[in-house]
Amino acid sequence: MTTEESLRRHFCRMGARVRIVDAGRLEAKVRIDVGRDREGEYFEILRHSEVWPEVLDVQPRLRHLVLLVRDGRAKNKFLLGHDERHWFAAAVPGDHVHDVRTAIESLRPAEAEGRAAIRQGEWFFVADPSVPDKNAVIHRNEPLSRGSGSKPHICAELTRRNGVTVMVCPRYPTGVTVDEWERLIADNERLRGWAWRRMTRDAEVFARGDVRHPDHKTIHLDGWHRVYLNREREARHAPQIAFLD
Repeated sequence: MTTEESLRRHFCRMGARVRIVDAGRLEAKVRIDVGRDREGEYFEILRHSEVWPEVLDVQPRLRHLVLLVRDGRAKNKFLLGHDERHWFAAAVPGDHVHDVRTAIESLRPAEAEGRAAIRQGEWFFVADPSVPDKNAVIHRNEPLSRGSGSKPHICAELTRRNGVTVMVCPRYPTGVTVDEWERLIADNERLRGWAWRRMTRDAEVFARGDVRHPDHKTIHLDGWHRVYLNREREARHAPQIAFLD
């Protein structure tokens, strides 16, 4: 059995199709995406011509597998699987990952360790009764987004504490401080028409009520919950995932 046949067999075991494309001298060792055709969703793996991904573990019942890609001494690992309605791919941080269980654990935020948490996609919600309704500015149907063009999760009620106020637009998706924004406008008044939004960066975020997303089942948060993002962004090879939810 060839390496490619073996790789396809592992994907087949979890019920997934995969297309493997030799991209020649690809800068990254691999690039992983989830595509769609007439038969439905499939994984697409663009690989450097000298690299073959290896499967460390497959769990057919969970419909998950762990992929290893060697990059010099680095061992980059990815969790691929099915989450409620769609296939997904996530870069996983940490050198201890060796199977599906440890890959899932590595994505759990440290703040949620040992605590009951509700998960929806890449977001974790941990009950926190410390939010005083009396002083909180509560936003209704507020989007919760990790940025980079991902589809937002919509929270029935959301409030923020602390953080930095920033001005955001398509040209500055991660935002600029208000002082920086004022200097930009002073230098070029036309920039004022760039559809800016005032947002808060690095704030403590709390959600309550229903949280909706087109790719996930709606969850209900009974009381305020602190919101945490999973740890995928800590993986140095996270940019090799092309698929955005």
